[in-house]
Amino acid sequence: MPSTSARARPAPENSIAAIRRLSEQGYDATTAGDLADAIGMSRSTFFRRYGSKDDVVFADHDHALAQLEAFLGGTALPAPDALVEGTCDVLRLLTRDPEAARLRFELMRHTPALRDRELVITHRYERVFARYLRAVLPEGSVSASWLPPALSAGLVAVHNATLRDWLKGGTADAVHTLGRDLRQLVALYRAWLTPDADPAAHRVVVAVYDAAASPESVLESIAATLP
Repeated sequence: MPSTSARARPAPENSIAAIRRLSEQGYDATTAGDLADAIGMSRSTFFRRYGSKDDVVFADHDHALAQLEAFLGGTALPAPDALVEGTCDVLRLLTRDPEAARLRFELMRHTPALRDRELVITHRYERVFARYLRAVLPEGSVSASWLPPALSAGLVAVHNATLRDWLKGGTADAVHTLGRDLRQLVALYRAWLTPDADPAAHRVVVAVYDAAASPESVLESIAATLP
């Protein structure tokens, strides 16, 4: 299932120039010719490369989706690490130009058609993650039917929440924050993603100790029982 359109993907900096023009003139007032001028290409080339004003706004997502698919398809990282790193790479791309990212956010806030298109993009990311997860889950796994859509939706939701928080000035280092939160999310699924992991990593230790003992002596006793 390809994640990008059949059109050649334009250079990211071209879409950024177009987003700035849309913000300056307004979405409805801006023509394809205006955007072609902003990008520095003919009107016919614009239609071949982008197709519509909507496609310009979401061109970075085409790049991000292609990048994500290529990464997940070629990485040798364990699944939990691959999911975190791939999602963080998407955020790096979408936030590489803070001004353009914020202009895109404002355009979507004030343009209902773009908000509808954003939902379609969200589902495309979920499908990319789900496809990867189905490929890496152990064959015959009882979780194969529910885990890919559940975890995929969670990855996208955490990414989008972090991006929105960054756009509103709530976090300075969005990629670091996203990585931290994604590791917590993926850890909830680790038993299914890495079923052959060292059982000792999930060992439960039950300690019985004298209520009058000091905390230090209790810790020493527990440490002495561990290998």
